[in-house]
Amino acid sequence: MRTTSLPHGCRSGDVTRLPLRAAVAMAGMAVIVGCSPPSGGGSVTRDSAGIRIVESRSPAWTDRAGWAISDSATLQIGAMEGPVEYQFESIAAVRELTDGRVVVADHRAGQLRAYDATGRYLWASGRSGEGPGEYRRIATLGDGPGDSLWVWDFGLRRFTILTDRGEVVRLVQVDAPLSSLLAVGRFGDGTFLMQESFSSGIHREGSALGLMRAPAALVRISADGSLLDTVRLVMGREYYLGEEGGRGVMSAPLFARETSVALAGNEMSVGDQATFEIGRYALDGQLRAVVRVLDVDLRITHSDIQALVSRELDGLSSAERAMRERHLASMAVPDTKPAYGRLLLDPDENLWAAEYARHPSPPAQWTVFDRGGRLLGTVTMPDRFDLRQVGRDRVLGVWRDPLEVEYVRRYPLVKP
Repeated sequence: MRTTSLPHGCRSGDVTRLPLRAAVAMAGMAVIVGCSPPSGGGSVTRDSAGIRIVESRSPAWTDRAGWAISDSATLQIGAMEGPVEYQFESIAAVRELTDGRVVVADHRAGQLRAYDATGRYLWASGRSGEGPGEYRRIATLGDGPGDSLWVWDFGLRRFTILTDRGEVVRLVQVDAPLSSLLAVGRFGDGTFLMQESFSSGIHREGSALGLMRAPAALVRISADGSLLDTVRLVMGREYYLGEEGGRGVMSAPLFARETSVALAGNEMSVGDQATFEIGRYALDGQLRAVVRVLDVDLRITHSDIQALVSRELDGLSSAERAMRERHLASMAVPDTKPAYGRLLLDPDENLWAAEYARHPSPPAQWTVFDRGGRLLGTVTMPDRFDLRQVGRDRVLGVWRDPLEVEYVRRYPLVKP
């Protein structure tokens, strides 16, 4: 993780919020903060009212003991030209099954495709549409008992349950009065954990303008699609509410935070990205443990802003560039950058937290914690590789070539 230590006693909120125009204009000016230096290192575990709290200042891995991704991929699936079954339009998700088969969900094609452990094409299932076995917008792909599969269709608000051969078993329409629902995962009892991206009430008339972040729900959905209960209220995705023509218009600000959630068995890992703190919760929403990394510097520098703006404007025409610049300049920059991005859990329930990266750029590094919450260290990903699944000795994800053509790649995970 490319960070430096925030001096002990300094809060991330001590940074002044500036409009983007002013922040860019002040680029190069030094920021001097006077605080006492941190002390101590390693990880400390304590108990607070039955909740395990693990606080880390430095990683447990030494230089020679850290995990690493091999330089050479052991599997690549995809092609720029040739048979259509190897060409991907927009990969939404990938999963490796227990026997090494790989299933790829292509969002634009509205299709699942399966390949054997060597990358040979096996079968395809689905197409764009709204009927059984058809998809409008595939968002999530997960596995169930016996390598069965489930697909969450964000556009149709339904699950499709399939066999490991792509045969549709049943459709589950979700009936819940919630907006922007995303499927996080499947509990051991067959129910699903789902997350609101935004609160259902954020568009209310008379809302104040500016940077906002409203509470949103984590809910449990039954196997037949009904709402069972609200597991927790969390912070939704941060957004900027502006005004155009007398109407409120939502935009994604630079360094926007959202709540990251990962699920393994009946335990959830949840963090709102405001600080480097992640909670572990039981199925009923009860907090069991807290994992913290102390003294992480989340201040947003002028070079951070300039780098992100440059990526936002890259490839735009002159007219598009001017319009985008005006839009970005109208928004305030949050006080601090997100402490991390997506969360993943590997088969041994080690927690992987991505460094913050604005879509579509993939995270370059992931911070790893063991099952007990101790900070192990960071793992650097291959260039242009977006990690999607972690195994005991391998990782699986999406790699884009310089022309932005997508491929599925698998790399060995080396654990000295």
